[in-house]
Amino acid sequence: MDISVLIPVRNEANALGFLIPRLLAALGSMNLKWEVIFVTDINSDNTYEVLKVYHEKHPQIKIIKLTNSFGQHIAIWAGLRLCKGKCAVIMDGDLEVFPEDIPKLYRKQQEGYDIVYGHSKTKNRSLFRDTASRLFRRVMSTLTDYTMESNSNMFRIISRRVINEILRFEEYDPSLTYIMGLINLPSAGIPLSFGKREHGRTKYSLKKQLNFALNSLLSFSTTPLRMISALGFFISLASFIYLAVVAIQKLFVEYSGFGWGTVIVLIIFFGGLQLFAIGIIGEYIGRIFIQSKNRPRYIIEEKTGDL
Repeated sequence: MDISVLIPVRNEANALGFLIPRLLAALGSMNLKWEVIFVTDINSDNTYEVLKVYHEKHPQIKIIKLTNSFGQHIAIWAGLRLCKGKCAVIMDGDLEVFPEDIPKLYRKQQEGYDIVYGHSKTKNRSLFRDTASRLFRRVMSTLTDYTMESNSNMFRIISRRVINEILRFEEYDPSLTYIMGLINLPSAGIPLSFGKREHGRTKYSLKKQLNFALNSLLSFSTTPLRMISALGFFISLASFIYLAVVAIQKLFVEYSGFGWGTVIVLIIFFGGLQLFAIGIIGEYIGRIFIQSKNRPRYIIEEKTGDL
């Protein structure tokens, strides 16, 4: 098998009739042996049934149905474990990325790269999301414990060598794009145009994006813990300096104090600061707790096709 295409889908029945013909045309133009693996789980529409109809017409279209909503990155992980291609394309099924760009990724990858990702040339998204994305990438590059490519766009092609390295990771809640950056095999980006979703609604809400950002940061950086330690040190230092100032005022000048209002404000401030610090520590401990259970990342209900 030359190339596998992995597409996680959920409630995308309306988009599949537009996506799959374009996908078949793009792959058919490449003169390669290929397979398309759709990974789905719990749908409120007939996405799974539509996929089975396409599989009957085109056996190269294969389906993995998970028993529960384990998340986009886990769905991709399941596809990576079962795909047979020498390389794999990872893309969303909402047509915000274009199947016609797959040959471009493949040609670039054949130049000797293990990872080739598409980066925005004319990406159609809001100013807020674009600014937030750039800000988060800057934060990740500053705070992460590793030097790595932090492009978070999922549309990319990866070699079998990258697939094998990804599958060695044992993280319960993986951030795949940053894991690929950590692997750091030869990579390249090519400029691509991105479209707008025309069918259905996005499954990647602001809440999910914030969860992904937090998970990525805590998975690849211990800097927040160091920041808590540094903050505690400076607050302690400031308190000793203030204690010296109070003692000098008491001994040598008329001393009036700050009053109850200031005391209450300081108590509330430092109480909130302590809760914030405990919350950050709790996030790390929670991840240790979940990881220690060693639960399976996903459970497959049904596989359709030669997988």
